[in-house]
Amino acid sequence: MARKTQLYLPIGILICVACLLGQTELITKNKAEQERKIQERIEIMKQDPESLYFAKTETPLAEQEKIAQDLVKKIQDLSKIEGFDSPDYDKILEHVREILLKAPDAEAVQIAHWNIHTLFLMLEDNQEAGKALESYVDKYPDDEYRVYEAYDKLCVFATDVDDWGRALYYADKILENNPERYPLIFTKARALIRLGDKAAGKALLERIIQETEGTVQYNLALMELDELTAEKDSKEPPIGSEEEEKTEGGEEIENQDPQDLLLVEKYRKTLNDLSAANVAIQVYIMDYMKPPSKLADLVPTFIEEAQLMDAWGYKFHYKVDTQNNTFWLASGGSDGQFQGFDQKGAYVELNGKDIILYDYEFVFQPEFR
Repeated sequence: MARKTQLYLPIGILICVACLLGQTELITKNKAEQERKIQERIEIMKQDPESLYFAKTETPLAEQEKIAQDLVKKIQDLSKIEGFDSPDYDKILEHVREILLKAPDAEAVQIAHWNIHTLFLMLEDNQEAGKALESYVDKYPDDEYRVYEAYDKLCVFATDVDDWGRALYYADKILENNPERYPLIFTKARALIRLGDKAAGKALLERIIQETEGTVQYNLALMELDELTAEKDSKEPPIGSEEEEKTEGGEEIENQDPQDLLLVEKYRKTLNDLSAANVAIQVYIMDYMKPPSKLADLVPTFIEEAQLMDAWGYKFHYKVDTQNNTFWLASGGSDGQFQGFDQKGAYVELNGKDIILYDYEFVFQPEFR
């Protein structure tokens, strides 16, 4: 029996090592392939004579700075809206493009380059937003915080179009810096499974289940593992399907009663108001290269004071991270009782729920049925 045990242990270890080597080989091969593709896309942008992100000009720097300042002023004016109106995002985008093309060496160009992806996202152009982010990473690799934020968004874009090799690459880039980002571990697991390494993907799903009980990732990992075990189609159900969905806490949210129309309308208006305030903050950042220390700093140059409150008349909540130049903007919802900036996810039961925006993106928001 002792001899069998001694033989069994090395075999078990070899099996584990083989799995790890297989995963490493897949990830290494995918990394090389994705980096080659990224460089191809960057070179195409650089060689384009009308390149938006790698523009060149013979205009003197002093004149470029004046052009940039004039365009920033126009953007500021466009961000000042009243009532139920929304900013003219198309016009703002046009002016940001002008900064990149006509003043590529001006001080404001870096923040303009970063912010343009936000405008593309608002206009639902993920493809151009992806180009903006990849070129930003190539031009400003030392801007560590925004680079990792770019990786995060690029990973989401790749997942949305089932480009699992690209999703795996960007998930790994983030996990190198923060190995306990469970949403990215889940994305990596899904990518590995779809790229053929089911054993490695399953191991990551089991890790999530073991370490994150009660979270969104825990529930998603359970569902993914069930599908893997049952050898079902691994594709997620399409948005809007009649299958059961879950909230942040894993509670069922299907078959909800219709929401009060006035309450829905006020939540919709508050989403628009927060978006408008977000644009004002982004314009402020273009001007001062950092977020405002308080919302009052936006008034009246960037936005009117009346626009910094929600549909129930409560003032917006605001927090800024001065070290990373990021910010949170929020509404305390219909009851005005704000529960903190750490809330994330989506919900369908509106009454009393907060809305939270981090930089340009809503991270805690209503889901209208």
